[in-house]
Amino acid sequence: MATMKPVESPLADAATRSQTPDCLDAVIFGASRQGKVVLEVLRAQGGYRVFGFLDDDSGKHGTVFAGVPVLGGTEWALRNAERKFAAIVAIGRNDARVKVQETLRAVGIELLNAIHPSAVVMPGITLGVDNLVCAGAVIITGSALGDSVVVNTATSVDHDCVLQTGAYLAPGVHTAGCVDIGRGAFIGVGAILGPGVKIGAGSIIGAGSLVLSDIPSNVLAFGSPAKVVEELRDPVNWRRVLGGVNPDRQP
Repeated sequence: MATMKPVESPLADAATRSQTPDCLDAVIFGASRQGKVVLEVLRAQGGYRVFGFLDDDSGKHGTVFAGVPVLGGTEWALRNAERKFAAIVAIGRNDARVKVQETLRAVGIELLNAIHPSAVVMPGITLGVDNLVCAGAVIITGSALGDSVVVNTATSVDHDCVLQTGAYLAPGVHTAGCVDIGRGAFIGVGAILGPGVKIGAGSIIGAGSLVLSDIPSNVLAFGSPAKVVEELRDPVNWRRVLGGVNPDRQP
């Protein structure tokens, strides 16, 4: 994980960039539903000109997605790493998102944070890189985000929480203070996490759950209160997790 740094106002830098005549060129890795969300967040945030999508599905190469050309995949990024552009990874699967982010970083590509201007990101938080903070999200002072974290629409993260690299908070999640969400953990839609709760690395919390006690690593837990229902084995079926009752509709 990149060294996280205190952020007085993550939106201030974006506002400054948007007032300059030259925006920074950027690509989005992931020509997907989540990619469309990231595209609109960056357009609202300002300061970046998205000139292309990247995706390792070769069938998408040379097409146009959401009005933006799909330039290629990882190989395109590696061949063009010396060009001056930034990137953000828009992949729903936590493990894949982190892996691509690490690949891009290894060749020196700048990784950006996409923060919607309607999000409330208080002073005194720390941010890594490659993070997505969606519309209506709230992150309270003292909290820390690692790298490749997703804080989805209308989610709130209260004071002094830690969201470790690759954590994913689905829409409408609410945490109390001092919650620790482990590396690559997935918190389902509308879940509520009580004060000081720890979610282990790689675990999945089901939609609508009420979590009042610690959850170990690499398990599926849900309910009110949430209880462990099974251990997760590699590979996790992320299509089922992210697609819900329509598994073919993966973000």
